[in-house]
Amino acid sequence: MTVVVAGAASTESELPLAPADGKEVTVSLRQEPMPQLNNSRLGQILSRYYREGLGGPDNWNRIESLKVSGTIHSGSDDFAFQAYQKKPDLIKMTIRGNGGILTLGYDGQDAWKVLPGAGNSRTAEKMQDDEARRFIHSAHFGNHLLYPFAGGKRLEYIDTVPVEGTICHQIRVTLATGYQVDYYIDIRRYLEIKVVNKDLRSGFTNSLIYDDYIREFGMPIAKEIRSFEEGKLVSTLYLQEVKVNSGVMPWMFRLPRSGS
Repeated sequence: MTVVVAGAASTESELPLAPADGKEVTVSLRQEPMPQLNNSRLGQILSRYYREGLGGPDNWNRIESLKVSGTIHSGSDDFAFQAYQKKPDLIKMTIRGNGGILTLGYDGQDAWKVLPGAGNSRTAEKMQDDEARRFIHSAHFGNHLLYPFAGGKRLEYIDTVPVEGTICHQIRVTLATGYQVDYYIDIRRYLEIKVVNKDLRSGFTNSLIYDDYIREFGMPIAKEIRSFEEGKLVSTLYLQEVKVNSGVMPWMFRLPRSGS
């Protein structure tokens, strides 16, 4: 197994991930989602992923928000699902079932929820620290392979391995938040096949497997997402509708004063 780390080469034949043309990592470069990268193995993989997988920086820069709706299947139950996302990390999702409506959101500062209830009994509250930490981690628009030079982020090429019937590049991202995320990128289509999130503080692991991709504004969107916790399947999300740049506004994500 070969490991190539952003900022530190593991062998003399491997270059560390760095900007192209010997440029320095500046403040502005840290804020670029898809910067030009050097010719290291990790740099080549990420460059192809940005271009072929995510559709390139021009398409990415046109995208500001995303609205999706579909169905979550969990056990023997089905739930109506709707979610809004806006760059860089605003998110609001609603899950409807026989037990009522659950709403979850993050406004860039507070992670909050509105529990199922009737009428005025539906009150909004901030999430507890552990729940908020996990929710905020998942709120990032796109994924953590973007902004490779962001502060506190470390990227590694781990290996090329078989996953879900295809061969994938395994790239690991370690974040300052204490999360480790392994991305498995199809070597042919450069799409995410599997993502494994590990909380290094608690050891808790959840995995996502993506299938049935479509493209909107050049961005790949999986219409089927299977979610696992500690290796056990807990739910499958099927998306029926996807809208890009559909007028999502920042106020929509704020902690509500009531459960309306």
